[in-house]
Amino acid sequence: MDIQSYLDTLKSYEPSMIRTRRDLHRHAETGWLEYRTTALLIKKLKEHGIPVKYGKEIINKDYLWAYPSESVRKSAIDRALAEGADPEIIEKMDGFTGLCAVIETGTPGPVLALRFDIDCNDVTESTDADRQPVKDGFCSIHDGSMHACGHDGHASLGLHTCIALNEIKNDLCGTIKVIFQPAEEGVRGAQSIAEGGILDDVDYLLTGHLGMGWNTGSLVALSKGFLSTTKVDAEFKGVSAHAGMSPQDGKNAILAACSATLAMHTACQDSRGASRINVGTIQGGSGRNVVPADAMIRFETRGETADIQELVLKKAMNAVNGAAEMFDCSVDTKIMGSASSADSSAELEPFIRAGAARISEITNYVKEAAFSGSEDATYLMAKVQSHGGKAAYMCIGSNIAAPHHNDHFNFDESSLLTGLRLYVSTVWEIMHR
Repeated sequence: MDIQSYLDTLKSYEPSMIRTRRDLHRHAETGWLEYRTTALLIKKLKEHGIPVKYGKEIINKDYLWAYPSESVRKSAIDRALAEGADPEIIEKMDGFTGLCAVIETGTPGPVLALRFDIDCNDVTESTDADRQPVKDGFCSIHDGSMHACGHDGHASLGLHTCIALNEIKNDLCGTIKVIFQPAEEGVRGAQSIAEGGILDDVDYLLTGHLGMGWNTGSLVALSKGFLSTTKVDAEFKGVSAHAGMSPQDGKNAILAACSATLAMHTACQDSRGASRINVGTIQGGSGRNVVPADAMIRFETRGETADIQELVLKKAMNAVNGAAEMFDCSVDTKIMGSASSADSSAELEPFIRAGAARISEITNYVKEAAFSGSEDATYLMAKVQSHGGKAAYMCIGSNIAAPHHNDHFNFDESSLLTGLRLYVSTVWEIMHR
């Protein structure tokens, strides 16, 4: 088969890719609640005769960070069914989201995995009339849920990549696993898959992201410098009292929370590399004349290496516990998500470069660049690399209307076809028999 000719035919996939992306955008679902999204992907894959594992088959339930309550999950399932999710598939999912398609070529060879995330952000989308999602009728219909990072595009890209690779599997060797990961936002979902066994035999892992500051036509082959991170909720408990008549009888939880916030922000200096601490929210109290008995802070720590991040986290936790003791309060801390540091494997760059060379839309090829934030795909990368496999995280350029996680976010849909051709062409380089 002539791979260049086949890549040219993938133009016919573009309308379907855009329709699927817009459908997922309109029905945005947050982490661990992607029931309609998962059911839709399973149904479309089965229609193309592609075997699928999902839910408990691919995750380790010991790593369900910040997992929603049963009532929240039930409400999300009911909404998914009301919005057209296949009832039989929903029932078989048994309350768990995420899936993995498995393409067996029938010829011995390596095992390659592709990973695409599928959840949205906890953002209410802008309804400004001049925005494309509003004008074209695919703005999110769910308040507080918006694809403000491009994962709707990732899910559509992954689906069509899987279908395309299945069409040419007789020209490939080995096994291809296409993972659709839940709960990337808040770095909550990947570790459950990394520890679920689906990657234990994987030799190569490819994943990536649309946009991320790179314009349409650009490709970063190898992302590096991911920051290790931990997300923490700290709940302070004190004693309420009348703020005027008997303040001495109270124990002020807000003061403890504020003291912890100020103290931990002095604790992230480290000469060995980059580090971060951020308190993103603080909530508490019941009235201006009441000594507050409750307060909550939600914070994160990051580090260029796991050692740096662990030290920064330790200092942050010391600040939290010390502040609670100083104001005679108790504090309960809970880990809500985490990701490791990672670097892409240099050995995969020649395959990506050769794959990209066939794609005229890629006009700016960048061998490697730093990824300044955190991504829980690093758990998947580290799992594959831990047994000698190779992993790479790519950035596929896409012009964006506003920053990632902003309520005006939107990406250039032409990058979907570029991404499809890139994945198919690169997999061909690795798996062509």
